[in-house]
Amino acid sequence: MATLGDRSSKNSGRVWHVPDVLSAEGMHGVMAGLNTIVVFPHKPIKADGQEPHCETTGNVNLHCVESYSWLWGRHARKLVNEALGTFLSLQAAVQDEGPTNCKPTLVKKCRGYRSMIQACIEEMNNELESCGDILSENMKNDLNTNCQLLYKMELVLSLVEILFIDTKPGGCVLNQLVGWIRLHFPGAMTKLEAARAHDHPHQHPHYWEAAYGLVLQGQMDEVRQLLQLHPSANSDSFLSMDELLRKMPTYQPYGGVTESEFNVRWQHWQLECERRLQEQHFSTSHQLTNICQILCGEEQTLLSHLDLMDTWYHLMVSTLLFRNPTVRLFRLHAAAQDALMAVGGLAHTTTLDQMLLAAMEADAHQVIKHSQQVMDHAWFGAHLTDLLYHTLGHKSEHKFLGDLRESLLLDYAEVLVGHPSLWQVGILYLDHCGPQGVAMQEVVLERLPLTDDSKAQKVIQMAEDREMDHVVVSLCRVMGRKALAQSRLGAAVWWGVRSRDAAFTSHLAHQILHKYIAEGKFESSALLDNLGPAMLLSDTLTFLGKYREFHTLYTEGNYQEAAHLLISLISSRLAPEYFWPILLVDSLPLLKADEPVISTEQTYELMYCLHNLCDNTKNRNKSSPLESETAQAAFSAKESEIRLALTNNLARAVIHEGSLET
Repeated sequence: MATLGDRSSKNSGRVWHVPDVLSAEGMHGVMAGLNTIVVFPHKPIKADGQEPHCETTGNVNLHCVESYSWLWGRHARKLVNEALGTFLSLQAAVQDEGPTNCKPTLVKKCRGYRSMIQACIEEMNNELESCGDILSENMKNDLNTNCQLLYKMELVLSLVEILFIDTKPGGCVLNQLVGWIRLHFPGAMTKLEAARAHDHPHQHPHYWEAAYGLVLQGQMDEVRQLLQLHPSANSDSFLSMDELLRKMPTYQPYGGVTESEFNVRWQHWQLECERRLQEQHFSTSHQLTNICQILCGEEQTLLSHLDLMDTWYHLMVSTLLFRNPTVRLFRLHAAAQDALMAVGGLAHTTTLDQMLLAAMEADAHQVIKHSQQVMDHAWFGAHLTDLLYHTLGHKSEHKFLGDLRESLLLDYAEVLVGHPSLWQVGILYLDHCGPQGVAMQEVVLERLPLTDDSKAQKVIQMAEDREMDHVVVSLCRVMGRKALAQSRLGAAVWWGVRSRDAAFTSHLAHQILHKYIAEGKFESSALLDNLGPAMLLSDTLTFLGKYREFHTLYTEGNYQEAAHLLISLISSRLAPEYFWPILLVDSLPLLKADEPVISTEQTYELMYCLHNLCDNTKNRNKSSPLESETAQAAFSAKESEIRLALTNNLARAVIHEGSLET
C-alpha cells in the first residue's frame, strides 16, 4: 500500500500525491476493485504512436490507492447500521400505507435519523472529553471535524422536517422554528446553569447575557426564574417585567384561539409593553429596559444583541417571534432575506446558508444540491432525498425526485459495497434502486473477494434471495475450483453440486475415485452418503453415490441388496473402465457367501465384465497411470481367485435356482 500525502488545490478539496521518483513523467492507473485503483509510472505515448524507450533500472512500484470514507470509521458504524433498519422499515411502511397517508411515519423516521446523528455526536464529544490527553492532534482534529459535519446534518434535517415533512395547517411554522433554534443554540441555557450555580447569581458575568439569550429564544419561564434570583426581584420594575413575561401570548394552531383573536391579544400585550417602556417602569435598570425593547420588537435592539444569536437564521426567528408571530411558511423566505441583509447580505453567505435559504424557499432540488456540496457525504444525501421523495414525490412538480433518489442511493451503496464488512448493507440499499440497483448488485456479488466459506455462503445467500441464479452458479464454480486447488475434494464436490456444473462435478468424482483407488478410503464419505438427487448431475457422480450406497449396504449385512446394486453398476456401464477391477474385487466376498446372493444371470454379467477387462488391458485409460496400476495390481493378485469364485458361484446358483423351480 502506497503512503500518500495530500496537498491543497484550488480546483478540488484534496489532491493525493504519490511519492514515486519515477512518476515525474506521468502515471497510469487501472481499476483493481470496486474502490481501488492501482497506479504506476508510465511515460506518455509519442505523437507518432510509438511506445517510448524505457531506460528505468531497478524495481517499478505499483501503488494501491483505496478510497476512504468517514463511514468506515468506528464512530459511524452504529449510524450506518441503525440507519439501514430505519430506511428499510420506512420503505415497507410507505408501501403499506400509500404515499399520501404516511406523514406520521415520515416524521417518526426523520426524528429517528436525527437521534442517531445526535447520539454519534455525543459519543465523539465524550471521547474528546475523556481521552483528550491521549489522543493525537490529528485524531482530535478528525473528531472535531466530524462533530461539526454531523451538527450541520442534524441542523438541516431538523429544518427539513419542519418545512417539508411535519407541516402544520395553514403553514404556521414559528413555534417549530423556535424549538429548532433552542435545540441548536443551547448557549443561553448553558449560561443560565452557570449563573444558577454561582453563589451570587446576579453577579455572574453571564447573568444578563443569559437573560437576553433566553428572551430571544422565547423561553419566558426560564427568564422569570432567572430574574427571581436577583436581589431586586421584589422591586416594582422586576415585578412589572415578570408580569409582561408571564402574560406574553403564544399562538397555537390547535389551541382553540383563532388567528384574528390571537392578533388582538398580541397587539394589546405589545402596546402594554410600549406603554410601560414610555412610562419608564424600568428606568432603574437598563437591562430590564433592554428586555422590554426586545419584547416590543425594536429592530435596533434586536440587532444590538446579534452576538448572542450567532447566525442570521437565529436573528430571523427571534425577529419573527416579536414582530410577526403568525408568520406563514410562504412568507418565510422574505424574512430570511431580511435577516441575511441585516448581517451583511448574500455576499457573505456560505453554502450551508444557501441550503437553509433554499429550504425556506421550499426548493427541494436546491436543498439536495447544496447538501452534496456542504456535507460531501453520501449517507446524508441518500437519506435526505429518500425522505423528500416519499414526502413530495407524488406531486407533479417533484417527479424529478424519483430519479435523483435512485442516483444518490446508488452512490451511497457504492461506497458501502467497497468495504469488507459493510457490503451487505450496500446490497440491501441497492434493492431499492430499480434496474440499475439490480445490475450493480450482480456486479458487486460477482466481484466480492470470497476469502472463506462463511463469506461465500453469505454472498451466495444474497444472490439466491434475489433469484440471481447465474451469479450463484458463477460463485459456486469459483469456490469449487478454489477448494480443488486446496485438495479439499469433499468441499469441491459440494460447491460443484450447488453450481450445477455437470462437467466440473464429473471431474471431481473422478478425482475422488482415483484417490480411493490409491488410498483405499473415501474423501468426505458423509457428504457422499447424503448427495440425494444431486448425484444425478453427472453419470460419474451418480456412480460415486451409488457405489457409496453399495458399501453402506454391505457394511450393514444386506448382501442381497448390495450384490444387486453392484451388478447394476457394472451392467449399466456407469462405472469408469479404470474402476472395473475394483468392482470385481468387491464382488469376491459376495461370490463366496454361504448362501448364493448373486444369481446365474448376474454371474454371467460379472464374467462378461472380467472378459472385457482382460481383453482391454493394453488399452486401459492412461489419464491416471498410478491409480490404474494400483487397481490392476489389486486385481491381478485376485484374478485367479475371482475366476474360481465365479465358477463356483455359477454352479451353486444354477443348483439353487433349479431347486426353487422344482
